[in-house]
Amino acid sequence: MENYINDYVLIMDCFVNAAKDVELLVKPGIVENMLGDSSGGSTLINNLADGVIVDSNDFYFAILCADLNKYCSTSRHKWQANLRQNCCNTPWATISIAAAIFLLILTFIQAVCSVISARPSKC
Repeated sequence: MENYINDYVLIMDCFVNAAKDVELLVKPGIVENMLGDSSGGSTLINNLADGVIVDSNDFYFAILCADLNKYCSTSRHKWQANLRQNCCNTPWATISIAAAIFLLILTFIQAVCSVISARPSKC
């Protein structure tokens, strides 16, 4: 027997752990929150999955979960997520990082130009 609703509730519970997660799902229209605040939506979704039993052999979203786990396990994606969450969480932090990278590039160019101009010429 196929339990699509059961599987959907379970995967939504996996996606939603905090009020911020509900906001991310409301913004593109995946979830419609009529409870007023996002914390109420996250509590509702988390309580819906209590007591849900899933047959792992017949889970409708098994391929999606496997693809997500594969995507998240690569080191490049982990690094990007960490950078976005911890370093670029505000516009000012992003601007500061961009300015620091720009200054490092200019410093490197200046060092290369100094080395080139300091070399004795052979005439």
